[in-house]
Amino acid sequence: MDDLPRLWASIRADLHRACKLLPSSSDDSESLRQYHQFVEHNELELACDALEDSAKDRAASGDFWVALRDAAQKMRLEGNAARYEKLAKTGL
Repeated sequence: MDDLPRLWASIRADLHRACKLLPSSSDDSESLRQYHQFVEHNELELACDALEDSAKDRAASGDFWVALRDAAQKMRLEGNAARYEKLAKTGL
């Protein structure tokens, strides 16, 4: 995909989908605050990392990990995409 703004919008949509699938927590984590800042500044890989960090303290669904996998694949982060795929299948 040569149209970078369109690619970035697609990645942001995947990250937003993942964020919406993240279970609520009694405390809004620093990771989530960072996620929103990173997306605002188009730091999409860092936003993805922040969502992954935020999921460590929550029971994230397989759909959450699939959304992160989709974003990671579009960013060509093969290691992350493989890890998220595994987490989607194991449900951790």
